[in-house]
Amino acid sequence: MTAIKCIAFDLDDTLLDTSQLLVPLAARHACEAMLNNGVSSDVDTCLAWRASHAAQLTHQQIFQGFIDKYGTQTPDTALQAAMKAFYNPEVPARLPLMDGAVENLRKLGEKYILFLVTSGEPDAQMKKIKALQIEPYFRKVYLVNNFKNEIKKDAFADILKQEGIQPEELLSIGNRLSQEIRYAKVCGAKTCYFCHGEHVGETPEQREDYPDFTIYKHAELIKTCGL
Repeated sequence: MTAIKCIAFDLDDTLLDTSQLLVPLAARHACEAMLNNGVSSDVDTCLAWRASHAAQLTHQQIFQGFIDKYGTQTPDTALQAAMKAFYNPEVPARLPLMDGAVENLRKLGEKYILFLVTSGEPDAQMKKIKALQIEPYFRKVYLVNNFKNEIKKDAFADILKQEGIQPEELLSIGNRLSQEIRYAKVCGAKTCYFCHGEHVGETPEQREDYPDFTIYKHAELIKTCGL
């Protein structure tokens, strides 16, 4: 196996336990936004709908499906309101890293060049990063804007180009088979699936969705990936 030189970390449910700390309130606000825009349902039904589809679908698909099922005279407005509410959560001034994450960042930062590749609404993602106080660990932070149809593949490709490394010298770590695993694999990089959060149960849809390594907690990362 070619030696790893660079590591790209995902943020949500990889370094930050977003599913536990931020998603519940953000999901409620998104549901309320749709109801306030005429969707004929209630918050509990909406929350159950979102939770039942979270593993496999994007939130745009989830909210669109809910709007289509329960109806409103302003579907586009309801969707945009839900997306804005969900991807702009209330972020505390300080947030904790997941157990073992800071130890991994410190140890791996001594041997490898680290990057953070996170997707979402850029301002909201930066609030999380600042609340975690992790920016100094990374050579560069990539904020992939979902609202502009940006994808992580471009960030991984930029890392390979800027660092002048071979694809297999990059390791991508994240909790989404259809994101950090797929787009890194498309670029030829190695991948580590962090099986955590509400997307556990996501079904592989492409051959690139199968990771090289799988871990369930940070304590397993270094040994499992041979770092």
